[in-house]
Amino acid sequence: MKGLVLEGGGAKGAYQAGAIKALNKRKIYFDAVVGTSIGSVNAAFYASKKFDKLYQLWLSTGSKVLFGIEEEMLNNLANGNFSIPNLKKGLESVIKIVKNEGIDTTNMRAFLNKHINEKKLRSSDIDFGLVTFNISEMKPVEIYKADIPEGKITDYIMASSYLPFFKFEKIIDNKYYLDGGIYSQCPISMFETKDYKEIYVIKAWRSKLRYKAKKGVKVHVITPKEDLKSIMAFTHELAEYRMNLGYYDTLKYIDKLDGNKYYFKPYNEYYYKHLFDTTTFKRMTKKYGNPLLIKNNKEFIISMIEKVCMEFKINRFKVHDMPYLITKLKYKMVNNKDNHYYDFIKKIKVDFE
Repeated sequence: MKGLVLEGGGAKGAYQAGAIKALNKRKIYFDAVVGTSIGSVNAAFYASKKFDKLYQLWLSTGSKVLFGIEEEMLNNLANGNFSIPNLKKGLESVIKIVKNEGIDTTNMRAFLNKHINEKKLRSSDIDFGLVTFNISEMKPVEIYKADIPEGKITDYIMASSYLPFFKFEKIIDNKYYLDGGIYSQCPISMFETKDYKEIYVIKAWRSKLRYKAKKGVKVHVITPKEDLKSIMAFTHELAEYRMNLGYYDTLKYIDKLDGNKYYFKPYNEYYYKHLFDTTTFKRMTKKYGNPLLIKNNKEFIISMIEKVCMEFKINRFKVHDMPYLITKLKYKMVNNKDNHYYDFIKKIKVDFE
């Protein structure tokens, strides 16, 4: 059996939606999914098999819809940016937050109740679990859907996602809860006592995942290649960017793509070794890099190609085939002979094998 773990991270959760899309494309499916905070929200959609709805909501749901507060104000709040100009700009939102003694969660509750169908979630053959923290009793709660009382699914998801700067209020059975991230940001431990032979973890933060290795269990960890920025920035533009990053980072992991910032169809070292003759390669490494720091032809050429791609603003979110890409860059250099990388692109061979 396969399990999926979705880390908490607020608006960074758009990355997970993109990752799920890539996993589905490669026909990698799961028997159970667990999550913390926004990971529990994404997990509920996954367990309900509402994949298209998940993608659409990330692209269409902003801070105004979720919290009734403008995105810029929430960004400043999340980043601790309390300068006088910023406070003046969002004065109405500041007054609302102060009066409520925190961010009001009415809109968020309405959103969960509207989009998460408890009946469908419970009847799904995909198990669902989450983590929250009961601060009334000062203890963590790791729970699967079978143990969640009827009619309480959205309450538990709300509890798992309850950030410290939300309005302080009782959520379940007259008790207070806080975001599950204060106990377990990435709840892989929920699978420790379960019979899962393969676990995929989709992170939202770049921190290293720490877990107890279990004999006979393969753990795949997909981590963002870059910082996904504010946890409260729910905008269409950022959501689309994060989803693209999650999608292509996941394809890179599954398909073993090459590249650092970009995504390249994999070719071996032998292929790259023949793109320059020995003399020309030495001249290129001397002109464009430090020969002492270059491990091999492949590493150097890929790093150079990425620099040229950034220079010409080549679409990053695409799996590029190296010979076709080099051909494209050669055409671009025809009218850019003064470009710093002109010599490199001119001399590199186009090898379609």
